[in-house]
Amino acid sequence: MSDGYGVEVTLLAITPDAERLIESAGRLCWNTQDKTGTVPDRIQAWIEIGHESMIEHACATFSIRGSRAMTHELVRHRLASYSQRSQRYVRENEESYVLPPEVTSVDGAGETYRNAMGAAWKAYRELQKQGLKPEIARYVLPNACYTEIICTWNFRELRHIIALRSTPRALPEIREVAKKLRDIMKSAAPQVFADL
Repeated sequence: MSDGYGVEVTLLAITPDAERLIESAGRLCWNTQDKTGTVPDRIQAWIEIGHESMIEHACATFSIRGSRAMTHELVRHRLASYSQRSQRYVRENEESYVLPPEVTSVDGAGETYRNAMGAAWKAYRELQKQGLKPEIARYVLPNACYTEIICTWNFRELRHIIALRSTPRALPEIREVAKKLRDIMKSAAPQVFADL
């Protein structure tokens, strides 16, 4: 169990020399290959006018740890590849879940929440003792369960995720993920992510 969201976002891999690749693709579109590398903000200028197809050639892969509630929202971004820790094949022996700060900020809600989590894991263990496979017993587990997911997105989709999931309307936990993605990508590919 973790108080707060405790999300972890780690960059695992990125297209080598991604910004040069992106500029090469853009320059091909405009038939200005001879100018490659001569205009430092060329990629941002293309993005500003809505010419973003060239940033789809670069990708980044992340490991993300957070709740299943958050990953259910994350996988709605379909221009991606995902691999998630399985509750079907991996037994959830440890009570490992997110305790949102919003819960602990309400008198009595933290206790109610922790009791619900304890009851869910107790039921999960009991169902397995009664002979059910973990893949069936997992139905009683909450969306608050910690999970890990590996996500690969092209840069255009990453920009979309960061922009969409950074707004106040987004789930607070996914906002933390989006902020970490933004910070990592601003450092890894500043020409593509500087404006976010």
